[in-house]
Amino acid sequence: MFKKFKKEIIFTVILILIGQIVYATVSKKFTTPVWENRIYATTGVMHDTSDLHKLNEAAHYFGQTMIGWTKFPSFMSSMSDNVDLPEGSSINAHIQERQNIIFTVTTPEPIEMSKIIQVKDYIQKKMDEYNDVNRTKFVLSSLDYEQAEICKTYGFGAMVALIVSLVVAGCSLFIRKEFF
Repeated sequence: MFKKFKKEIIFTVILILIGQIVYATVSKKFTTPVWENRIYATTGVMHDTSDLHKLNEAAHYFGQTMIGWTKFPSFMSSMSDNVDLPEGSSINAHIQERQNIIFTVTTPEPIEMSKIIQVKDYIQKKMDEYNDVNRTKFVLSSLDYEQAEICKTYGFGAMVALIVSLVVAGCSLFIRKEFF
């Protein structure tokens, strides 16, 4: 049986070796840890006796507006002017539940809690500017902070490289058999 599929087996083994060698040369880029610095916040609206349901709706939709802010390229550069973050940092945000937003500042090295608080202060400053222009009273409340190291293992990447190599080998052998 080995003799019958000798060429196919050798081809597959060579592709697996090439995949592993390529991954080994670029693995440092994929296995270098990054730090996720998270700000858990709730958006709210200061109010007197207004309809609470409408205020909660407004805070929810304003949360989506803030998420949009973090997508603009100028937001990160403007924030970097105000907060001394390491080179290569980035920010994103997503809604966790209704009015709860998680801001994630990804940095190539750990940062102090004071910098995370400065990021929160910058976001609140942007909210205050928005409030002044639109005569609203949105605020961040129920704040919590967390820093987590995110590191992908070498084994995970090697396994992905193996699977990709096997898929490429399988597709190549199929195409060769069916069309040539």
